[in-house]
Amino acid sequence: MPLPNTLSSLPRAELIAGPTPFHFLERFSEAVGVEVWAKRDDIGAVSLAGNKVRKLEFLLGDALESECDVLVTTGAAQSNSARASAAAAAVLGMDSVLILSGVEPAQPTGNLVVDRLVGAEIRWAGDVGWDRLNELVDEVASELEAQGRRPYRAPVGCSSPLGALGFTAAWFELTDQLSEADLHPSAVYHTSTSGGTHAGLILGRAWSGSGPAVRGISAGKVQDDPVGHHRGLALEAAGLLGLDDLEVEVSVDFSWIGPAYGVPTEASDAAIRLLARTEAILCDPVYSGKGLAGLIGDAPSMEGPVVFWHTGGWHALFHPPFTGSLLAR
Repeated sequence: MPLPNTLSSLPRAELIAGPTPFHFLERFSEAVGVEVWAKRDDIGAVSLAGNKVRKLEFLLGDALESECDVLVTTGAAQSNSARASAAAAAVLGMDSVLILSGVEPAQPTGNLVVDRLVGAEIRWAGDVGWDRLNELVDEVASELEAQGRRPYRAPVGCSSPLGALGFTAAWFELTDQLSEADLHPSAVYHTSTSGGTHAGLILGRAWSGSGPAVRGISAGKVQDDPVGHHRGLALEAAGLLGLDDLEVEVSVDFSWIGPAYGVPTEASDAAIRLLARTEAILCDPVYSGKGLAGLIGDAPSMEGPVVFWHTGGWHALFHPPFTGSLLAR
């Protein structure tokens, strides 16, 4: 199904080299008892891998058209979004400022190593929530404007209405691959937190009028009303395309979060080990591992085939607290 003109005509920075791979997970499927195919957004340049890159294509396309010279964004200390943003800014010749929660560690690990290598300026915000982090993006951008810079603001997870359109475009990419494989899955599973991925996918499904159900597995309940937030984000994204009468279906499962966002669980660690040992594909304990755990948990009651949309994040495996949890079990 071709990408609609209203979407393809938007400014877009080219950060992904063609459609990401889509293939059958034979040994993993045997292990979980249902046919599973993988949409591999984890594959790409080391620092430009993961679902955030799709959002950044539209956000930074807008930034380049507006002649911005510095990207300001935010996230947790091991933020995949912040890492991808800093890398994308470097590729496009922009500076980047990352506002990260927590305090600076004595030794950078995981995503922080990549942040440093690609030249990001990192500012530490302390123990604050996501609302405050987004406020700090505005404050730092205003500070840069006062210095004569032209900053571009991106929220936590790059999950703005414009960013969500990256996954609306991705929906059409997936439907082409499903058609090519003559595959009719019952559901697409993915990990969801800030909502941009889920919003874009459900908008794509509603707009195209066909395709498998979209099932988000939450890695952290970070909004007061996540379902309402995801629906609102999808409808705001639809408004950017002049689509005012769509109804979107939101399905998010919060039962796999565990103690909190960013805290590994026994289920996520077991899921990561299983996929690694059957397919040599890596997920992480913060994000994609929890989505994979949700799929495995649903496997006994689901009809296959299903799609696991690998949203990336494996860089965080190389953060010692996460590595220790994963290898200790």
